[in-house]
Amino acid sequence: MPEKKGKRFHINILKKNGDIALHFNPRFDEKAVVRNSLISNEWGNEEREGKMPFEKAVGFDLEIKNEEYAFQIMVNGERFTSFAHRLEPHELNGLQIGGDVEITGIQMH
Repeated sequence: MPEKKGKRFHINILKKNGDIALHFNPRFDEKAVVRNSLISNEWGNEEREGKMPFEKAVGFDLEIKNEEYAFQIMVNGERFTSFAHRLEPHELNGLQIGGDVEITGIQMH
């Protein structure tokens, strides 16, 4: 659940070498959800298309599927967006969550 006074939070899906295959970053202060990747310590081009599906102090379900060509991202059971792989989508081994969000549960398959 995003915190009531929160400005942003992020979810990173990581590779073994520290690269970020997906940086998912809802920003309430900008009314946008930024998607990006970090490869060899360099950020790629931001993607910001789409509505802001999150509300402060309101719980949500987020599902990120690693498919062959892209991550498919669902919010509360509805398709939100996709993010085309910029890195080889295999060997993902880390999940990082930070910022103004309270986590009540995580499922990984």
